[in-house]
Amino acid sequence: MKIVSWNIRGLGGFEKRKDVGQLVGELKPFILCLQETKLQNCDVFLCSNLWGSSFHGFSYRPSVGGSGGILTLWDSSEVEMWWTESREHVLWCHGRFTKSGEEFYVANVYAPYDDGEKQRLWETISERLRSLVGKIVCVCGDFNAVKRLDERRSMRGGHRSLDHVPFFQFIEDNSLVDLPLIGRKFTWFKGDGLSMSRLNRFLLSERAI
Repeated sequence: MKIVSWNIRGLGGFEKRKDVGQLVGELKPFILCLQETKLQNCDVFLCSNLWGSSFHGFSYRPSVGGSGGILTLWDSSEVEMWWTESREHVLWCHGRFTKSGEEFYVANVYAPYDDGEKQRLWETISERLRSLVGKIVCVCGDFNAVKRLDERRSMRGGHRSLDHVPFFQFIEDNSLVDLPLIGRKFTWFKGDGLSMSRLNRFLLSERAI
């Protein structure tokens, strides 16, 4: 299972689309999960521009105005996708890998900033995961939350969000395996060079390991 996840922070510009195309060419993923496309529509022309001439499929959740947006693409020679489902802040895919025949589920997540909305999202995903015990599941994307306090640094003092508590509990309650980062500790950096967090991750069911 070769899955790539990237918060693209806007897919409207030529350079961003070129970067995605280069990434697909270099890594040749089975599935590509993009968050924060900021696009209300993703069509065949756009996805062909990103993926290239090889056979592929796609599903997307539109942005709300210029905010959000989720896009999942897959290699049709490696993946047979049975269905996709767009839910608030998450795009689910269910299919099988054609060579191994293994069935899988992928949740492409772009979580909201509000702590209350995040908690509702964790509950919604948890409800689905409880029905998928024993299945191969990957929950990936931008969770807009850290699992531990040391995964967030900020130049500002004072109040710090406690979003790590329910997010950690969400991972533990669902027995998800949090894959480690290689090469860096943080995935989001602010322009001040001091504020940084680990917001992006891959969470796998035990069956997927």
